[in-house]
Amino acid sequence: MKDKSPSGLNEWLHFLKNKKFPVKAVNLSRLKNQIKRTEDTLDGMQANIASDPLLAFAILNEANRIIPNKNSEIKTPFHAAAIVGMNGIAKLFPQFAPYNVKTTQKTPHVAAFLSEIQTSYEAATIARHWAIGKLTSHEDDIFWITLFRDAARWLLWFYAYPTMMSIRQKIKQGEKASQAELSTLGCRIDELTVHLCSHWGTPQKVIESFLTKHIPNAREMQALAHLAHHPDELPGFTEDKRLTILINNPLIFSYCANKVAHEASVMRWDSKNLPFFYRVVATVMHRRLGEVIHTAHLASAEAATLYNNGGKITLAQQLLDPNLFTGKNTPNQKTKIVLSPISALKKALSQEGNIDTKQKANLALKTIKQAIPNAQHSIIFKHSNNKVSPMYQSGYNIETIKAILWSSPSSVFETLSKKRSASHLSGQKLDNLLKNLPHTADQIIDTNSHLILASTQTSEGEMAIFWLETRTEFDEKDYKILKKIVSLISHSAT
Repeated sequence: MKDKSPSGLNEWLHFLKNKKFPVKAVNLSRLKNQIKRTEDTLDGMQANIASDPLLAFAILNEANRIIPNKNSEIKTPFHAAAIVGMNGIAKLFPQFAPYNVKTTQKTPHVAAFLSEIQTSYEAATIARHWAIGKLTSHEDDIFWITLFRDAARWLLWFYAYPTMMSIRQKIKQGEKASQAELSTLGCRIDELTVHLCSHWGTPQKVIESFLTKHIPNAREMQALAHLAHHPDELPGFTEDKRLTILINNPLIFSYCANKVAHEASVMRWDSKNLPFFYRVVATVMHRRLGEVIHTAHLASAEAATLYNNGGKITLAQQLLDPNLFTGKNTPNQKTKIVLSPISALKKALSQEGNIDTKQKANLALKTIKQAIPNAQHSIIFKHSNNKVSPMYQSGYNIETIKAILWSSPSSVFETLSKKRSASHLSGQKLDNLLKNLPHTADQIIDTNSHLILASTQTSEGEMAIFWLETRTEFDEKDYKILKKIVSLISHSAT
């Protein structure tokens, strides 16, 4: 097996079952520090656990191993963490393989791995919204089931990237996913996942989402889709007892959402296969087809906001692509030269002439939104006459920003107000800095936050201070772009 890829179910099981779970190095390091600190509690670790799906998955498996759930009801990773405890979580550390997101561009397998996780989050969010629409009361369970049913697929992208690329290429060329998997792997990924989940001790509900005892087979899917054959009418009712049981099992949302998200990710939203799954869900929910599609699109937008880890262009962005169905510009359309955000800022500054600090800050914030998409939250302050006040902000609750005493004593802001500077903070460095921020400013910093602070003189007696924060991660490119923006609006540059 060292000379070639594994082939067949048994070889792939042997290849994957002892592989370590890839976890972001920053998340693993932060969790280790939280466990060491006696003042931290499991409640305080929840955000960090939820931020990395394989971290949450391992904890969930361990809880299921310690206390098997006789009712087969999926519980959240937070409930699992409470069962396992801090010592139990610490014992799981050898199972994790830390990776650095900053090297994504140089390592295609990490980029593909993150992309697949993004698709899984999109599928989980779609399934959750459909479950809410049917008032099943199982929406949280369905979210986690749908997310974790792709765990084996994540590992394949991380550890067998060339093989998975071969499968994807066959699918894009029109081959069915099942055929592409069998011809390339020698087994189905779903089949491999069921065996791996049994080995890992994964909750039974995740495994059940693959079994035709609990979800429809191909013939039954066709029957359910046929009941919603007319898009402008409500679907009909089935008199088949077996189909009635399947319709009332929320696992069908998990299965269909997974198919929709992966199909849209690989073949785009205009795939001819998507309406089939929409019709099945329309029958299950007894809603018109348009409502089901609307809910899926709404859920993809929510996933882009809540779970965007930078692995790929989100499904929501693809949905809004003006060239989605044409794939190219119309022949008569004139090519428009679009300036990069930095070039546009240079042009605006040169055309405006002598502009004040507030105008510069406004232009800078517009550029940050375009050039640094990882910046979920931004504030630009003005410092003059020993006072600090926010000029513009993006992403935060405005009332929360107003309530913070930004001009209160702060060694951090004092340093920023004296000279041009820039720093990128996360993990322990950021934790150590919190007490030196203005009073109550730490309330807008999350346990997963990355923070970039920068400052420059913008006019005689005035400084601009930049605060960029994200709950995911800033990379070196983000940091360099901000320093370029700061340099362009500085007093010496203008």
